[in-house]
Amino acid sequence: MVDRQANIGERIVGLLPDGPRIALKRGIRGLSEKRKLARADLVVVGHPKSGNTWLRFQLARVYQHKYGLPESVIPDVEILHGLNRSIPQLHMGAYTYIRPIIAGTAPAAQLAGKGVVFIVRHPLDIMVSLYLHIQKHALHERKLFNNWPVDLSKTSMAEFTDNPDWGLRPLVGFFNDCLRQHDRLERSMIVSYEDMKAQPAQLLARITALAGGPVSPEEAEEAAAYTSFDKLRQAEIENKFNTTRLRAANPGDPDSFKVRRAKVFGYLDYFSGEVLERLQAVIDRDLDPRLGYGSSAMKDTPGM
Repeated sequence: MVDRQANIGERIVGLLPDGPRIALKRGIRGLSEKRKLARADLVVVGHPKSGNTWLRFQLARVYQHKYGLPESVIPDVEILHGLNRSIPQLHMGAYTYIRPIIAGTAPAAQLAGKGVVFIVRHPLDIMVSLYLHIQKHALHERKLFNNWPVDLSKTSMAEFTDNPDWGLRPLVGFFNDCLRQHDRLERSMIVSYEDMKAQPAQLLARITALAGGPVSPEEAEEAAAYTSFDKLRQAEIENKFNTTRLRAANPGDPDSFKVRRAKVFGYLDYFSGEVLERLQAVIDRDLDPRLGYGSSAMKDTPGM
């Protein structure tokens, strides 16, 4: 009966014009995010295309496997605590709602006492991945909901980085806010996408310990292997988990996959010359150098 009422409600909402419909959906999602955040033992904070989905699958797998839950729970990390109270309450914070919470200089009261993981990635890798995601993967409704550009067919990747809502500068500001909060919170860690690639099991073990539900090195290794790039890419091709979180928009177009390349510093295949110099200058000037994405820290990167 409840499901039927929910379906009827969704149909009614779907009949509304874009503006009221999206506003209503955002309001409902905002209330849901507030409740999830309040209950969470561990909160993951990240910009879209930073590695959030990858970490979601890692956390879901490590606890699903450890406690003998069915594979069908993957990747719904938020439900795991309800299935086994030994599993911490996990929450993957939605960017739209977490961003204003971490903005500002004061410690975020909503994050006090929780374990918090801030995911970072080279900003230009995020720009490339987000551009292709919006252009080739995201549904129209998702674009409206996130205030993403609806049509990028006449917008170059370089032009996209200047977008005032989703371009390089707001991304740099978000990362600076993450670092400021990390400095002020008692229990938090910065996790880079690059380190996730280099040492996934070690980082996963540290994250679960921060959450209050530690796993063994062997359990972390198993989950890291299960959620490797090749395994997740194949799972996406097969639609193994039957979720929009891991489903290609167009199986014939590799750039439409959620698990696309997972290449560290792949932005060098898309930006070069004066454009790359201009974008890197923004990072050098505005991004906190402790994150390690400035020119001086990147000098040994091939192509730089």
